[in-house]
Amino acid sequence: MKPVDVLVISDKYDFTTDFVCLELEKRQVNYLRLNRDEFHTYKIQLDTSNFEIYVTMGNCKFNISNETLKGIYYRAPIFLREVNQTERSIEEQLYSEQWMSFVRNLLIFEEVIWLNNPEKTYKAENKIVQLKYAKKLGFNIPYTIVTNAQPELFNEKYVVKSLDTAFFNIKGKEGFVYSNIFQKKEIQNANLEWAPVTIQDYIYPKTDIRVTVVGNDVFATSITSKGRGVEIDWRIVKDDVDFTTVSLPIHIQEKCIQLVKELGLKFGAIDLIKSEENNYVFLEINPTGEWAWLVHTTGQLIPQSITDMLVSK
Repeated sequence: MKPVDVLVISDKYDFTTDFVCLELEKRQVNYLRLNRDEFHTYKIQLDTSNFEIYVTMGNCKFNISNETLKGIYYRAPIFLREVNQTERSIEEQLYSEQWMSFVRNLLIFEEVIWLNNPEKTYKAENKIVQLKYAKKLGFNIPYTIVTNAQPELFNEKYVVKSLDTAFFNIKGKEGFVYSNIFQKKEIQNANLEWAPVTIQDYIYPKTDIRVTVVGNDVFATSITSKGRGVEIDWRIVKDDVDFTTVSLPIHIQEKCIQLVKELGLKFGAIDLIKSEENNYVFLEINPTGEWAWLVHTTGQLIPQSITDMLVSK
């Protein structure tokens, strides 16, 4: 029976998690990776006599207990967005719901380092809650309206985005909604009755900054195209942008670290924009944000920082 020092909850094809697992192996840490899409291949039992979990994978048996467990790396959003809900069988629905409940019950391990705790992630995934916390800490935030009515607008252009990440099934294919720029008249003439949208001040020229925070470690990256900021959502033209490690002013670094802590997190992927006047504006934070592309493009030591935290207990 192998004791587990670090538990990893992820998916089979999550390459971001692979970086952390490779670092754990390099350090010879006893870790166990459970993929949510492979739970049916494991034999798992939770015993309430001592609140330990026993996992069998083939010929290997693992013991997860408060005695040895130091950290849990939880790589999944809490708001699960299934684009094919109506096409799922009863067995598939049961699998998803009951295993998700099992994962939430891992909160019995209250004393370990969670990166991130599902309860805190649930709260931190809410965009307006993020803006409230950021504003409280002194961040500049864009003027934001959430509405399903025709709002009174004063500027000529605005950024329009979904309130939550929006996935769709369109003729058997998955669709994703990016942030878009609209003229005032287009917004005021749009039919918004069916769902609220987020309308924010349009700021340009600007440079997008991705800030990855792990505890007190801050990794900042500028996102530009041909040396200039990207006017639209940079993800639309992601193959034509450059990622460059940059240094943030100390007071902005401190605000980023404090925001992650105020939300009860250990990790956060923060999106800022830097205006032409060198003002930094907070857009959002993702408690389960991607960062593998930053390792590939900038060589930032994010997996090393995450592993440091997971084994720090």
